[in-house]
Amino acid sequence: MHRSLALIFLFSILLLSAVNLRAQVDELSEVTGLPIPLGTSAIYGQVTFRGRKSTDREPVVFVTLMMGGTQIDRRQTLKNGYYFFLTKAQDSATLLFEVDGAEVGRVILSAGISNRLRQDVTFDWKALERENRTTTGVISAKYNYPRAAKTEKIFEKAMAAVKDDKNDDAIKLFEELLAADPKDFFAWTMLGTIQFAEKNNAKAEEALKKAIALKPDFPLALINLGKLEMSRGDLAAAVNVLTTAVESEPDSAEANHMLGEALLQAKKGSLAVGFLNKALELAPIEKAEIHLRLAALYNGAGLKDRAVAEYKMFLKKVKDHPEKKRIEKYIKENSPK
Repeated sequence: MHRSLALIFLFSILLLSAVNLRAQVDELSEVTGLPIPLGTSAIYGQVTFRGRKSTDREPVVFVTLMMGGTQIDRRQTLKNGYYFFLTKAQDSATLLFEVDGAEVGRVILSAGISNRLRQDVTFDWKALERENRTTTGVISAKYNYPRAAKTEKIFEKAMAAVKDDKNDDAIKLFEELLAADPKDFFAWTMLGTIQFAEKNNAKAEEALKKAIALKPDFPLALINLGKLEMSRGDLAAAVNVLTTAVESEPDSAEANHMLGEALLQAKKGSLAVGFLNKALELAPIEKAEIHLRLAALYNGAGLKDRAVAEYKMFLKKVKDHPEKKRIEKYIKENSPK
């Protein structure tokens, strides 16, 4: 009798465990639409926008997985806002989020017991719209390119394909457009940006450099070429092209941010600080995550009082960050007694 009860109890535990694991697998498979095998390691989550209406434009969102300062993978979110990487999270791995070509935040991951980690993020839509209009330099009128009616129609179709996550279609449409008008620097920029997203780095570099040859001061092309150079570890080239981006558009928070980041990765922290602080000055809320980078820099240099100050400024701006408890613990342990 006791043996039968024990077997029933054990079977119940195994059944419940199987149900829980199945629910986890079903969730990931359901949100991605892919038959992901049982037990596959994954980092995934959903990107949402607080305050965005259904009638607002659809943003183009990319998520990059960084480990040890190196880009591991970069993906565009699915139509439902989900992203995923089929790998196990490691301590201090970082997720970098970009919206419409501009970095808007980073999250530092903590490895847990499970081989799957879900990390949802929410951004303020109105704040991002202000950032796009005033600081990135992407939509400035001086960078408009006049198109004929035929190529304008192709351009609109290509942009719609990008927003629908149909990058193959978008590439073909931009190539069609450029065959008709090879001087369209904005189309070259978009083609290069999409190729970069698809990890076709050689084609991305070629397209972005053609855009820059046609419009040497176009910040979006310069910034994205700088990101490409950073992704493959050519920090000297990244610093060079991002310096040109800042010179072209001094009031671009994104250009200042990326130049500061490239200098940080090149271990030139003293030079990086000025550009990172300029990005914060231009976009204090949208670029709040820079405080975390500065805090890490100061902590590594033994300047814990400055790290505490950066962490405090960050928590004033971002009150519900996933790492809030860890940050508060650091502040408490390193503040003057």
